[in-house]
Amino acid sequence: MPVNTPPCVLVLAGFDPSGGSGILADADAIRAAGARPVCVPTAFTVQTTRAVKRWEPVANALIQETAHALLLEENVRGIKIGMICDAKIAKLLFDLLQHRRDLPIVVDPVLQATSGALLFKGSLQAARDSYLALAHGGILTPNLAEAQVLADGPPDARVLLSKGPKAVLLKGGHLPGDPVDVLATGGTVEEFRAPRIKANARGTGCRLSSAMAAGLARGVGLRDCVLGAREYVRGYLSRLAP
Repeated sequence: MPVNTPPCVLVLAGFDPSGGSGILADADAIRAAGARPVCVPTAFTVQTTRAVKRWEPVANALIQETAHALLLEENVRGIKIGMICDAKIAKLLFDLLQHRRDLPIVVDPVLQATSGALLFKGSLQAARDSYLALAHGGILTPNLAEAQVLADGPPDARVLLSKGPKAVLLKGGHLPGDPVDVLATGGTVEEFRAPRIKANARGTGCRLSSAMAAGLARGVGLRDCVLGAREYVRGYLSRLAP
């Protein structure tokens, strides 16, 4: 393998044909952060820049075979998990990655589209169990609504940290006023604040978590990955701002 070949990030997420979110947004962010995306769709969506119309999961065997081949033959140094569709796909991914827990895994729980469409088939308990199992020992990056589901109570990064992840980045973009992201690790909690950029954009959570995964794949420390990912997303929003 050439010395200058960038590390790969394996992305397991839904396919948004409009490119605003999902696996195409993930790939953009990973390239911008200096890594190479290798992507396995977990679902295909009927989606435009306005809304998700409907979606269907990819066949389990196809997900498993594709991801397994990429893990064997590509220089995968990090993993990003987004939309997992249901508990069966979550179990498939859990089993597949059990022997790759040496790699940094960033889990961005995807439960509902901005337009309101539900993106997980099953109960809230099934969604909670599935995402927390995948994030065990990894990095969990929920927004406030997702954190409330996963914590089964008020969104709190420290509560989520107690459920098994190595770190939790609780995204505060849905709060009124200037957004505040909260990073909880072992014994520390740190807040990151910045003025709100008024732009109409989807997929910022996808991009943030994917940029983090790329940084981790390159060997960058977690805090610096968070700072770099936030800077990338803010640049993306600034280009879309009126």
